Formats: sequence, structure tokens, C-alpha cells
Amino acid sequence: MRVLAFLLLCALPATAAAQTADQTLLPILNRLSTYERDLRDLNNTVERLRRQVDGLELRIEALEKAAAEKPAETPAPDAGAAAPPVAVPGETGAQPPGALPQGNALELYKQGRNLLLQARLPEAEQVFTAFLDDFPAHELANNARHWLATSFAGQGKHDAAAQQFLLAYEKDPDGPKAPDNLLKLGRAFAALGKEEEACIALSRLSRKHKQAPSAVIAAADAERRRLKC
Repeated sequence: MRVLAFLLLCALPATAAAQTADQTLLPILNRLSTYERDLRDLNNTVERLRRQVDGLELRIEALEKAAAEKPAETPAPDAGAAAPPVAVPGETGAQPPGALPQGNALELYKQGRNLLLQARLPEAEQVFTAFLDDFPAHELANNARHWLATSFAGQGKHDAAAQQFLLAYEKDPDGPKAPDNLLKLGRAFAALGKEEEACIALSRLSRKHKQAPSAVIAAADAERRRLKC
């Protein structure tokens, strides 16, 4: 009987300690559950913003394509003016034999965009690479570089994507796609585990491009929070 009483007395402190531990751990577990829920909400917000940015890109691209395809206005010919000279191959100003006309550049560009919209990323990569090889000075060349980088990113080629997004930004740091180039550059760096570089790109977007579309700004801010910049 005395032995049983002794054992019960010994068990009391252990039971009390266990209850104290439970009371200490319970708030911690509750906070962890809250953090997990907040993280899920943040990930959902980032994904929603990404979809908004993609939709915005498509609208901008449609406007760019419409502007590129709009024919230039030709002034009415002067009845008394002499007829323009006919270009002869070999003379100054003549189109060299085998050169592709301007229309082919637009067709190639549209082909790449259509492939990208169909998620045929390897083919889109080939088309935009060919566009940049054949028309490096075309007015849509930097847009093509942006979409080439996008096709790289979609295939998980984050190193190549980062190089092209960075080059696209450097070539046109004030252009309409500059903020999106920085946003996707930051994402590419993050995918490569280069969080410091990602934070630099995203911070530059927020600092230098305050007039960027709100969806792009919000997506960049969400990425910075996710990366704890």
C-alpha cells in the first residue's frame, strides 16, 4: 500500500509537467496553423496575380499587333510629279536578292505568338530564335526576345530565360514590357535559387516603374514577400 502511494506521488509531478507542456505547445501549434493558412492564401494571391498579368500581356500584345499591321497612309500622288524611279538590283537602295520582305517578319512573329498561346513552347522557341536571327533590328525584336524568354521559362530553362529577360530589359529599360521583364527576371532568378538577384530585380521594378500596370506591381510585391526580400 505504501509502495502504491509512493508511485502515485511520483507520477503527479510528471502529469503536471505534461499538462504544462501541452499548454505551452498549444499556442505554438495554433500559430503554425495560422502561418500555414496565410501562406496558402499568399500563394493563391500570387497565382491570381500571375493570371492577371498574363491576361494583360495578351491585351497589350493584341494592341501591338494591330498597330504593326496597320498600313501606313500613302499620300495622293501629285499629278505633275515625276514617277518614282524603279529600283534595280545592285543599285543603291535596291532590295538585295533573296532578302525577306517586311511582311515575312510580321508573319514569323505572329506564328511564334500563336504557338506560345497554344503552349507549343519548343516550337515557339524555335520561331522566336529565328526571328531574332533574321530580323535583329526589327521594331518587334525586343518583344520577340521577351516571348523567347517566356518560352524558355515555360520549359523550365530558367537560366536561358533569365539571360533573355535581362537582355530585353537592358535594351529597352523604359519600354512597355520593361516592368514585366523585371518581374519575370525576378521569378527566373528565384527558380534558380538566386534569391538575392531576384530581390534586386523585383525591387528595381517597384522603385523605377511606379506607373507600371497595377497587376504587375502587385505580383512583384507578392513575390518580394514570398522571398522575404
